[in-house]
Amino acid sequence: MNTAAIIGSGPAGIATAMRLKKEGFDSIILEEHDEVGVPENCSGLVSKKGLDDLKIDVSEVTQNKIRGAKIFSPNGTELKVTSQETKAIVIDRKLFDQMLLKKARLMGVHVSTNTKLLNVRKNTLFVQNYERGEIKKAEYVIGADGVNSTLRHLMGLKTTRENFVHTIQATCTGEFEKEYVRLYLGDYAKGFFAWVIPLNEKKARIGLGNILGENITQNFKDFLNQNIPNVRVFNPKSSLIPYGLPLEGIQKENMALVGDAAFQTKATTGGGIVFGMKAGNILGETIANTIKKNGKLSDYEKNMGLINRELRMHWKIRKYANGLKNEDINKLFLKLKEKGIEEFLEQEGNMDEPSKFIGKLAKKPSYWFMAKTLLNIARS
Repeated sequence: MNTAAIIGSGPAGIATAMRLKKEGFDSIILEEHDEVGVPENCSGLVSKKGLDDLKIDVSEVTQNKIRGAKIFSPNGTELKVTSQETKAIVIDRKLFDQMLLKKARLMGVHVSTNTKLLNVRKNTLFVQNYERGEIKKAEYVIGADGVNSTLRHLMGLKTTRENFVHTIQATCTGEFEKEYVRLYLGDYAKGFFAWVIPLNEKKARIGLGNILGENITQNFKDFLNQNIPNVRVFNPKSSLIPYGLPLEGIQKENMALVGDAAFQTKATTGGGIVFGMKAGNILGETIANTIKKNGKLSDYEKNMGLINRELRMHWKIRKYANGLKNEDINKLFLKLKEKGIEEFLEQEGNMDEPSKFIGKLAKKPSYWFMAKTLLNIARS
């Protein structure tokens, strides 16, 4: 019997398996698709600091290096944040997942592809492998199976339409600033934003997110026509991302959730690679300590305290932004620009850990016109 059966071979699941192996315990990863890393819906933009924290070398899967961002209000007011150093890496997500899998396999982690979870009863997993029904055994069952998690459903955790953002993204050709991502706010991206993530001077990933119920295909066309009309669009794909606070109750009996399945994603951007892998390390260590009798599986959520603090902060920021009308955003951008927010973010900005700069922002007299909001966010 394996120590753990991990449902899903994304970064969070692989991180969990690798941490367990380092602690001396075997696991098996069950992947629904026949190839790891597909379908590929991720924008591939990952903070350099987050990758450094995880001690992951992504040089073999790097497509571009980013040192700044240009953020546009609905009326086109621009906030430019730049640095002399690389702040984010654009990776090939499919190759990234396959690189992680290769490392896991070299450590002795087994992966079974074309294997779909159907049900769980204590230590017994009922799965479909290709066209055959099979039974597998494991002491612990880990749901790293993404936004539409089967294990989350089996654990009885409920979600609603408000818990998801619908995204669309395409690879586009045109003329792009290689070292800057561009972010756009407007009616075409209700509840979220639009993005341009360059792969080089001639190619970029362009997309946007909407709250559910919007005509996302038309909104994408409207965004392109209004902002970057001279691009050629190839193979647009849509998907869902988790949207909200990190879920509570993500551990039940011998089961636990990690990564997108547990809503361990940044509500500001939808990014989940760094937080999902950090959570996987925590979960793997928690399981190991449970076996060694130094702890119990229910410690998992407590051990996620610092990460959940940042994820809650991301949600506070997102809720604040979503509560503003277009005219409010336009005025806010002008006010922030006047108060030197660009220079502040160049020095203090952190795309993964907003608590690092929200508190500092709240203490600056220049931003006391936002005092109530900043204090509420800082205290979250």
